Amino acid sequence: MVQTGRVGDLQKLTDRIGERLARSVAIDDPRMRLQSYSPHYGAVDEQRLASILHRQANPEAIAWAHDHDVQRATGWRRVPGNPGLGMLSRVCVPIRFHRLHLGYLWIIDADESLTPGELRYAEHGAREAADIMYRDGLVSDLQRARERELIRDLLDEDHAIRTQALSGLAEDALMEIDSAAQVLVLDTTLPAGDGDRAGRADLALATARRLVPQRRSLHLVRPDHAILVVTCGRGVRTEDLAARIGAEYGRDTGLFRVGIGDEVASAAATHVSYRQALQAVRVGQVLAREGMVTWSGLGIYRLLVELKVDESGLDLLHPALTRLAEHRLLETLEVYLDLAGDAKATAEHLQVHRTTLYHRLSRIEEIGGVSLRSGTDRLTLHLGLKLGHLSGRL
Repeated sequence: MVQTGRVGDLQKLTDRIGERLARSVAIDDPRMRLQSYSPHYGAVDEQRLASILHRQANPEAIAWAHDHDVQRATGWRRVPGNPGLGMLSRVCVPIRFHRLHLGYLWIIDADESLTPGELRYAEHGAREAADIMYRDGLVSDLQRARERELIRDLLDEDHAIRTQALSGLAEDALMEIDSAAQVLVLDTTLPAGDGDRAGRADLALATARRLVPQRRSLHLVRPDHAILVVTCGRGVRTEDLAARIGAEYGRDTGLFRVGIGDEVASAAATHVSYRQALQAVRVGQVLAREGMVTWSGLGIYRLLVELKVDESGLDLLHPALTRLAEHRLLETLEVYLDLAGDAKATAEHLQVHRTTLYHRLSRIEEIGGVSLRSGTDRLTLHLGLKLGHLSGRL
């Protein structure tokens, strides 16, 4: 168990309470995530072991505790044992700082033999825990606010603002600024199940950061996306981070989209990787691609997404495309062009006879007034198709 900061103070307190009461003790935050636990004393049940293993209580144990109204308790409350859950009787003491609910102090009391004096001691311990969690929570909030400020400025388009952010990161020892870096963007326009999207995104990125050594990552949640900046190397694979983010964010729905920018030489250029990751998400949205969407894998869309489609890009659409769309020939044309004019491969992909394909290609030339033997016509049509998809016009 880690013995630094708030966790260290809580751990000392938890050990002291456990030793004094000769019972197994644990402290959770309001979401039943384990913060500290004592050595085992006496009887230990399956739920305690599972909580220690996963750092969070099992959903069924949380539901059982909520059935006994622990979240609204102002004094100690007994949660009866539940053999079906492998759960012994417990005493729960809410940890509150004035009206602020900060967590729970749990004491396994299998034979329900805690005395009134011991229960008063437990409540006094919960008040100590509240002081620790409130005090260090404020420090943590200030640190997170500072981190959010610096990552926001690090990704700004203004060079002077980025330079100042780099100095702040170095001074506060928050990140190694001279190492190669990369940016991942989580698309939070996708649903996140029952939880709020911002909260789920924050948890997803914080979970992924556990795979990264200290001082090698930062994260920030914005209204429609969340950002993870990570320095590269030391065995950390961007794909693993994206997978962890997706697994956590899409835990309830199975849906996620993570854009991945290219690796850049140092933290000073992370704004470039950030813009690329954002564009990858944008292309993923338009083309309905889910999962990981890498900037390097976008192909021609890397060029097209940089164009100001709303202002000028639509003028680049080939006039034949609208006519071909009316005759439902765009799919045939796009597959044919994507496969570099390979008729055999195109027919197999479309699952049509090659004679049928040749008839369709002839119709495309006739209706569109184009020649598919002309490199210029093929290039213009191909770019127009991709730009039309990106703009939502085709």
